[in-house]
Amino acid sequence: MNKTILILKSELITTLKRKGFFITTLAIPLLGLLAILIFHLVSNLTQSTPAETIRIGYVDQTGIFTQYTAQGNIELVPYSTPEEAKAALLAKDIRDYLVIPQDYLAGGFITRYSLKTDIEVPSGIRSAISSFLVSNLLRDKVDPAVASRIMYPLALASFTLDQSGHVVEGRGGYGTWLISYLFSILLLISIFTASGYLLQGLSEEKENRIMEILLSSVSTRELITGKVLGLGIAGLVQMVIWLLYFWGLLHLASGSIGGIFSGLQFPPSVMVLGVIYFILGYFLYAILMAGTGAIAPTVREGQQMSVFFSLLAAIPYFLITLILEGGDSLVNIVLTILPFTSPLTVMMRLWAGVPAWELGVSIAVLMLSIYGFLLLAARVFRIYLLMYGKTPSWREIIRSLRQA
Repeated sequence: MNKTILILKSELITTLKRKGFFITTLAIPLLGLLAILIFHLVSNLTQSTPAETIRIGYVDQTGIFTQYTAQGNIELVPYSTPEEAKAALLAKDIRDYLVIPQDYLAGGFITRYSLKTDIEVPSGIRSAISSFLVSNLLRDKVDPAVASRIMYPLALASFTLDQSGHVVEGRGGYGTWLISYLFSILLLISIFTASGYLLQGLSEEKENRIMEILLSSVSTRELITGKVLGLGIAGLVQMVIWLLYFWGLLHLASGSIGGIFSGLQFPPSVMVLGVIYFILGYFLYAILMAGTGAIAPTVREGQQMSVFFSLLAAIPYFLITLILEGGDSLVNIVLTILPFTSPLTVMMRLWAGVPAWELGVSIAVLMLSIYGFLLLAARVFRIYLLMYGKTPSWREIIRSLRQA
């Protein structure tokens, strides 16, 4: 046990001193702060520089559209004839001009003329023209408040109820989905940062023949246990730092930026399940990476072999559309229970809620998988840790495991 603790301390201190670990840990929070700073700079520049007024000419042959010509930074300028409007356009007094025909009420057709070739009318201009038309059509016919509500009919707030009819906090909506999605990315980075260091360390020690010296002083079990726990603690430290930074950035953004950020919440379930799935996901992939490091004769070949596990973990990103739209579909249930994909899938599904039985089965399967792969990894270490030369094929590995 003493030797295991010594290896744990050595791996933990070595990892915390790594420049790559330090940069990765601080880079994400600094990027968040930089994003908030850029937002403030852009907002200040936008506020200090008034929006340029866009002049749109129009020829009204119906005699209806005479008011509401100011629509934000867009001004609609009336002209008596199309020829007069065309002359203003060629003189670049206006950006475009419209011809509203006499039978507009029957068909709704309007002709637009411009010197620019657009795939479609810019959304800001289209919205201003629509507001101009609707306001004049409803003038003196309905109450101004009703007219305003006709133009902007919907401000939708959505809530999720539990089985007892109470509102569930921190579930549903774009903000909650954004937190879950970003957290899944942080989880993936943290898991593969820590387990990647384990793979790199084992491969380097094996390639440089340092492993022979280590195994002359400690047992295989003590070596692997110390390395896995030491790097796991380092990864957990990284995860906790990100959680604290993320929580602080969320409050800073909600107070300084507002908008969608003002309604964002950091549900406790995200933090609790994030830590649980980090620990389980890390142990699963750390054991797989350790086995890969024992088999691969060089660091480069070990990294090439580990790409397979990275792709397994990233499967939820390839199926993100199905996950977001699937609810409790078979795809979501399988990805939630499958140990290789469950950490990311659960994080991505938390915004909409994951049934308790799926979480229970997912955690149980992860724990059983960790135990099973640990037994296989022990066999792999006994066979390949001191074996040098070419990388064995999958058929040779399976045959060796059966004979061990």
